[in-house]
Amino acid sequence: MSRSVFKLSVALLLILFVLVAPAAAMTTRTEYAGTEYYVGPITGGRQWLSEDGVLHIRGGEEAYRDEVSDPRLSGDSLVTVNANFHLAEPPVYVYGRMWGTFRIENDGGYWEGHWVGERTEQGSSYIRTVLHGHGGYDGLLARADYVRETPNPTAPFIVSGVVVNPGG
Repeated sequence: MSRSVFKLSVALLLILFVLVAPAAAMTTRTEYAGTEYYVGPITGGRQWLSEDGVLHIRGGEEAYRDEVSDPRLSGDSLVTVNANFHLAEPPVYVYGRMWGTFRIENDGGYWEGHWVGERTEQGSSYIRTVLHGHGGYDGLLARADYVRETPNPTAPFIVSGVVVNPGG
């Protein structure tokens, strides 16, 4: 690499750092934790059992209530469920990949986004969400993990997450 290309590369990196550093410094992160409670069973959508014994769910909806330490993420939630579940013996019944959309509403606004997860062969569920704020939460981003370490599908999820405010 020639000396002038190296100097130009260093100069561009410094300029980029000067431009990006103030924006990164303004970003705030607020961690939260709590519980999500099951409200009702999957309704709507389609469910079918394929010839290879996989239960397919598309577009089902489940209701939950989120109660977490950050009131912006507490409220009524509606989860759209898609899954490809393998059948298992009780008390697990099903395991496999799942995904869908997620919406939490409260008096301050609402959050919408997507989730992906897995129900293990032992019946535990691990879910990761990314949500975008609307209304009073416009411009905010939330990420959260939902964990249920029991095969009981009505047991509460333990929630841990972070709200990211890119504008400070």
